[in-house]
Amino acid sequence: MAVSEMERVLEPDDRYRVWVYEHPIAGAAFAAFVATQIATIWGYYGPGIGLPSLPFPNYNGLLFAPASVQFAADGTSNFGNAASFAVGQSIHFVNGIVFGLWFALVVYNKIPTFFSKMKSMQKGLLFAVVQTIISTGFLFPYVYARKLGFGIFSFGDNVLGTNHDHWKLPFAILLWHLIWGAILGYLYDPKRPDNARTY
Repeated sequence: MAVSEMERVLEPDDRYRVWVYEHPIAGAAFAAFVATQIATIWGYYGPGIGLPSLPFPNYNGLLFAPASVQFAADGTSNFGNAASFAVGQSIHFVNGIVFGLWFALVVYNKIPTFFSKMKSMQKGLLFAVVQTIISTGFLFPYVYARKLGFGIFSFGDNVLGTNHDHWKLPFAILLWHLIWGAILGYLYDPKRPDNARTY
């Protein structure tokens, strides 16, 4: 298959792109919901390629519903129990959709692109890199795992001894956000009706 043919196959249908243009809030919310779902599933599969698991719904559950998580004297916990997970999953999806709306309605037109093809996906990827910096530099060491010894940008070994390969956690977080950003940019690709192909 020629590169031009593959680009044509991968390009979203103009009817969908016009719908996104005409419904920017619904289009952004839909794109962010799908991107969050796919990236979240991937976050659980990280150990399959030697990276740590990223159960963001569980992290948010621990943060927003700590009373439902109980820690035993031997260090074990019921982290990720049903109540905590439900709260965390809800917060996680609200978070993903809010960032998707911010991407589409506030910063989309300000993000530069470097190549002539798939400009929206490029914007989503750059947006994802910024989110990775925020996540590794602030959320993990100071919110999700505060006082556990993660160093700057989550590279340091923690007091649990679970971050021996210092690069794996930040790399997994980067990969998670790149997947999210690529899907967000792919699905949020508005096109003016007067520039659309007719069918």
